[in-house]
Amino acid sequence: MKIAVVTLATVIHLLPHPFGVSAVGALALYAGAFGRGRGSPLVPTLPLALGLFVTGIYEPLVLAAVALGFVLATIPGRYLLSGSRSLKRFGGAVGAGAFVFYAVSNLAAWWAFYPHTGEGIVACYINGLPYLAQSLLADAAYCFVLFGLHALLERRKALHAVA
Repeated sequence: MKIAVVTLATVIHLLPHPFGVSAVGALALYAGAFGRGRGSPLVPTLPLALGLFVTGIYEPLVLAAVALGFVLATIPGRYLLSGSRSLKRFGGAVGAGAFVFYAVSNLAAWWAFYPHTGEGIVACYINGLPYLAQSLLADAAYCFVLFGLHALLERRKALHAVA
């Protein structure tokens, strides 16, 4: 895994951004695809931890679920992007990663902010749909940036090895 890619995603996350639009989802997919070792699923929690110093701590249950959602979003990166890559596999990974994050984080939001009823959970997940759409778009765009930077760094490394 490239430190430059992780650093870029962290810097992007620390910049002001609309709620639900961050590079962390793409970083989770990147960590799944290129991370080797048992600690790689924790890579997306680095920008979150640093972000807490900037934005402050919010509802602890939701914060924990956000971190868990990004950790679990590394799984589609590992299984869909660690082998051959195609537009179909990227689309599947982006969709799966965003949906895993949506499912986990909204469950905590329901528990923390909504009535604990069937109507409450339905309302929570319906209210979260715009953020799911934003996450899908952000993850796709930032995957292009992060995976593109990785490819450029690999190409540069290969050119220097030949020279």
